[in-house]
Amino acid sequence: MQIIFPLIKAGSGSDVFTYNLVTGLKKTSITTNIKYLPLWSGYIPYLSRLFCDTSEYDLIHSNTWNGFAFKNNLPLVVTEYHLVNDPIFLPYKTSLQRLYHSYIFQCEKKSINVADSVISISNYTKNKIEEVFGYSDSILIYNGIDETIFKPFDVENQRVNSNNVVPSKNKILFFSGNAIIRKGGDLLPKIMNELGDKYSLLISGGLRKNTHLNAPNIISTRKLSLQELVETYNNADIFLFPTRLEGFGLSVAEAMACGKPVVTTNCSSMPELVVDGKGGYLCPMDDVKAFADAIRHLAEDENLRKKMGIFNRQRILDMFTIGRMTNEYIRLYRKLI
Repeated sequence: MQIIFPLIKAGSGSDVFTYNLVTGLKKTSITTNIKYLPLWSGYIPYLSRLFCDTSEYDLIHSNTWNGFAFKNNLPLVVTEYHLVNDPIFLPYKTSLQRLYHSYIFQCEKKSINVADSVISISNYTKNKIEEVFGYSDSILIYNGIDETIFKPFDVENQRVNSNNVVPSKNKILFFSGNAIIRKGGDLLPKIMNELGDKYSLLISGGLRKNTHLNAPNIISTRKLSLQELVETYNNADIFLFPTRLEGFGLSVAEAMACGKPVVTTNCSSMPELVVDGKGGYLCPMDDVKAFADAIRHLAEDENLRKKMGIFNRQRILDMFTIGRMTNEYIRLYRKLI
């Protein structure tokens, strides 16, 4: 079986999803190839097929934004990563985003109509596909985390390498990803100002570029290597993620796999990952005080943080491993070929 993955490097979770799935498939007898497309083709999906020869493959696995462009006699699988036309996010869009997303709506609708299988990466996304597109047959396959890489350290009480910029007595929070409005990046300075100087927030550069946010207790790192990313998850006391819309939430799952409690938003797919009161706390969207209160509560109780971290690690092992995800896709591919 040979599968091709057309991919635009967007510097987002869709890239990580594709890398994770291809990594899992390569451990089996399945041959895979990621075909990188020009960045501009994201604005003209119709032309994507010109850069992707699928003649030597048995199946095409793309996303809903451009999947329709590759439809031919081969089976086509498309994955919905996060629904940009979700009504919940409409108030946070610029006029230009609204215009562009109305165009993307038409592209996604075409992909969903012609695909042999449509994949949702959370129940929330599955329900929203039905609400927005009227399509009720999408298949739920949760994203998977490589639990052999994202795992708790064996040695306790390690701290970040940048101890010279993080006061040793401070509680360390971590935000991983692109600090955009959709992920609540604009809320981070407000939350940290509410918390004060006994807390430090590390923000990774994500897959795009470092984001410097205006608060004295926020430290924006350079782009982290995979090893550094895992170390930073482990060195943090709490993972903070005040998102407004997630198809799944890869960084949340990575933090959970590293045995960390999570403070995130009670919206979209987050309740499918984080069990409120057991693996962390789910806060109302945009409620800065609720986020700060939840963080303070966790910061004051080391035993609770450890208990929640253990719970989260086991939840990943039970539900969100890369092996489970890969096996579910293999079963789907075999049905289609």
